[in-house]
Amino acid sequence: MLTSFRSFSTGTSSFNQLDASSMSFNYQLGNWSDRFFANTFILYSKNHDFFSTNTNIEQNFTQSRQILIKDRAFISINSKLDYYFKFISSNLKLDLGYSKSEFKNIVNNSDLRTITSNNYNYGIELRSGFKGVFNYHIGTKWTTNEIETTINNAYTNNESFLDLTFVFNDKFDVQLQSERYYFGNIQTTDNTYYFLDIDARYQLIKSKLSLGLTGKNLFNTETYRTFSITDIGSSSTEYRLLPRHVLLKLEYRF
Repeated sequence: MLTSFRSFSTGTSSFNQLDASSMSFNYQLGNWSDRFFANTFILYSKNHDFFSTNTNIEQNFTQSRQILIKDRAFISINSKLDYYFKFISSNLKLDLGYSKSEFKNIVNNSDLRTITSNNYNYGIELRSGFKGVFNYHIGTKWTTNEIETTINNAYTNNESFLDLTFVFNDKFDVQLQSERYYFGNIQTTDNTYYFLDIDARYQLIKSKLSLGLTGKNLFNTETYRTFSITDIGSSSTEYRLLPRHVLLKLEYRF
């Protein structure tokens, strides 16, 4: 079977019934409406047998055949904590996560290789609840991906944002959304990207006629490049983005 450009894959040529077991645990402290709220979720999964691959990597093509392997394990842990600070009228949120996957495969007629994939994520956010004109939402999140085989390969990405909201009255409001992306394993100077959008609206006739101004990609970021790794290699994907543009809108509701 041809699966992609210069890539072939074959199955096991027989019907296989796979056995698996899983266990989950969830603990919640407090309620959503409380000043403090925490939630932890744990999932453990065990595949007693699973489909893996026997892959031949050549210069001009890659051929992959499915094989049946015993024992594969996966564990995922996620925790979320929320706390409301009265003196700054803001809610603090912490997000922590970890997952680990272990499996085996064969590459270029090797013995069974053991691959361990570790993924970590940790982030913090602060959102205001002011009664006045201004409110904000700020946060940052780190994601670390690690692949362990005969060698180790890892990278850490960071995503940060700042959103500002101005509600001057029932007729006029403005929203600003900014984002910053950093990709840790792109070996070029273009591994940090900034974005800024603006959206302003003025109601000429309440619930009927409104005038709006929308600006996208105001920093005029032209390209966006991502990076990923697997147990047999790494890849980088680049996207071309629409240039900076501003749109004046007139909206009428019947």
